[in-house]
This record gives sequence, structure tokens and C-alpha cells, in this order.
Amino acid sequence: LTAYPIVFHGVRDGVFDVMEIPFSEQTPQMSDKLTYILLALLTLTSIFISDLGLINAVGGGLVTTPIVFVFPTVMYKAAASMKLGGDFENRYEIGFATILTLIGIFIGVVGAWIA
Repeated sequence: LTAYPIVFHGVRDGVFDVMEIPFSEQTPQMSDKLTYILLALLTLTSIFISDLGLINAVGGGLVTTPIVFVFPTVMYKAAASMKLGGDFENRYEIGFATILTLIGIFIGVVGAWIA
């Protein structure tokens, strides 16, 4: 319950950014109006959508898996390639990171498919 305002504030700021409204024009009155509109839209949406299991499952498969498996291994491969060059031991580590990347992609696709 206490985390909702923090998340909602980010959503409201994101809507301001998408609408390309400069920060200087974002008055408290405009912010309040946008808050009321967004809360009304969320409330109307919650009337029609009661089960978010599918959304959570697809989100977990397509968002969480790359954050855990893919991005760290891609960053490691880039950093190791720049720092160590063609070191023999480094090839094994980069190969292992590539395998982990492929496994992560596979897990994400299967997770989204099963959802």
C-alpha cells in the first residue's frame, strides 16, 4: 500500500514525458488533473480485468529474464573483450557467458510461451 504512490508518481512523470510537456509547464494543477485522469483510467481498467496472472507471467518471461541472464552476460562479454583482448583463458569465459546468454534467452522465450 505504501509503495503505490511511488510507482504512480513515476507513471505520471512518464506520461508527462510521453506527452512532451516541458517541466516548466508542469504546474501542480496540471499534475492533479493528470492524476485524476490516470486514477479513473486505472479504476475503469480494473473493473474489466480481474486476473493479472497472464500479464505477470509474460512480464516475468520477457522483462525479468533478460535483466537476470542476458544483460549481465552481454555486459561482461563487452568488458572482457575490451580489457583482456584475445587472452586464451578469456575465450573460455566469453564462451561461457555466450552460453549463459543463450540459456537466458531460451528460458525467457519458454516462460513467455508457457504463460
